[in-house]
Amino acid sequence: MANIRGWVVPAIGALVTCFSALDSRAGECRLESPEHRITLVELYTSEGCNSCPPADRWLSGLPQQGVSPDIAVLLAFHVDYWNQLGWPDRFSRATFSDRQRDVAARASSGVIYTPQLVVDGRDLRQGYNIDHLRTKLAAINREKGQAKIRADIHRSTNEVQISAEVEVLSPSAGQGAQAWIAAFENGLSSRVTAGENAGKRLNHDYVVRELAGPFLIGPDGRIPLEHRIKLQSDWNAERMGIAIFVERRDTGQVLEATARYPLCSS
Repeated sequence: MANIRGWVVPAIGALVTCFSALDSRAGECRLESPEHRITLVELYTSEGCNSCPPADRWLSGLPQQGVSPDIAVLLAFHVDYWNQLGWPDRFSRATFSDRQRDVAARASSGVIYTPQLVVDGRDLRQGYNIDHLRTKLAAINREKGQAKIRADIHRSTNEVQISAEVEVLSPSAGQGAQAWIAAFENGLSSRVTAGENAGKRLNHDYVVRELAGPFLIGPDGRIPLEHRIKLQSDWNAERMGIAIFVERRDTGQVLEATARYPLCSS
């Protein structure tokens, strides 16, 4: 497990209050990527790992450190390989652990651990330094987006329907690209009663609830996406968001990403 220093940890409550409140009725909205390139900041974490809570707080605090949605899309993947050690993480999924292994394989390291921070498909080994992260993201944002994402999102009482079109602008990148749709939730917490974090209340944001894909880009560099996400009984739709991103299959580099939070309201 990583030893993380130099945390910037603002109050997690500020994360939610900086967004407008979400109407509980159905709504429709449109999601469209900008001209510049946006990448992913992915945190691989677990409630069973005693080094993970500071990383969770650090991710939650990034918007207050200037990392807005037009700079990077933030996602927290809770892995399942800690579950047998005393505390089953209710947010974990085997598919998230599989994604972490795929990231490690593409980066030629083959090493997975928690907490692990991945930026633009690569392990961020310089520690959780906000200045280093800002510099890296600024360089990415200066690049022109390598894909376009357009999506219409319809939220009803029980589900979210996404109709999207992804276009990869570079023919060479399009031959090895794939798209994903992630539903995530903010403002989550758990009272842990066993394992390394026993007795602690853990708070989480950007928790991936569902990851759909990969959707392989067609030979013409385009792919239409139609996907329905069933809203589960333990999800709070008022704190849900949708992210769509396109990445290279060979390197994991993110060609473009975009996110909507909160979900559409009428």
